Amino acid sequence: MPEELHQQMPILKEILAAMHIPCYDMAGYEADDLIGTISRRCEAANWDCVIVTGDRDALQLITDRTCVMLVSSKTVTHHMDEAAFREKYGFAPTSLIDLKALMGDSSDNIRGVAGIGEKTATDLICRYETIDKLYAALPNIEAKPAVINKLTAGEQDARHSYFLATIVTDAPLDFRPEDAVCKPWSAELYNLFLRLEFTKF
Repeated sequence: MPEELHQQMPILKEILAAMHIPCYDMAGYEADDLIGTISRRCEAANWDCVIVTGDRDALQLITDRTCVMLVSSKTVTHHMDEAAFREKYGFAPTSLIDLKALMGDSSDNIRGVAGIGEKTATDLICRYETIDKLYAALPNIEAKPAVINKLTAGEQDARHSYFLATIVTDAPLDFRPEDAVCKPWSAELYNLFLRLEFTKF
C-alpha cells in the first residue's frame, strides 16, 4: 500500500479500539478470508451475519444465515440474500466461484479459461452449476465446438482459478460472535478526535 496510507493504519486501529469496534488481521490471510471465516463462525453459533462490502467476491458467502449488503456508491446499497442472488445470476451463490474460474477476474489476477467470457461462462454455470460437473460432461455438452476446445485446453487454468477465487472460511482466527456485540464508545474517543482535529466528529 502507499506509504501515506500505511502511516494511517495505527491511527485507524486506535480510533476503532476507542469505538469498541474489533479489528482482525492475520498473517498469510486476506481480509476476505477473515470475513468468510467470521461468517461461518457466526452461522455455527446460530447467529445471523451481515457482510457490508463493495467487493462482489463476498457474494459467494451468501447462505440462509449470511447476507451481503453490496455497496455500489455512497448512497446505493443492494441487499443480497439467496433469493436476490439467484434472481440476478441464475445460479447458487457458491457457484460464483465456478463462474470466476471460467471467465477469470483481472482485478484479482485470476486467469480463467482463455477465450471464455462472462456470457459464455454464465450460460455454462447456469446449465452445469459447477466446473466439476461441466468437466465431467465434456466433451458432450451443449456448446459450440470452439468453446469445447477452449474448455478442454484450459482445464488446468480453470481449476487453478477456482482455487484462487475461493474465499477461505476456516482460518485459525480467534473470533467469537459475542465479542463483536456493539458497546458504548469509550470516553477517550472524544480526546482522540480532538487530538486528530476531527472537530466535526
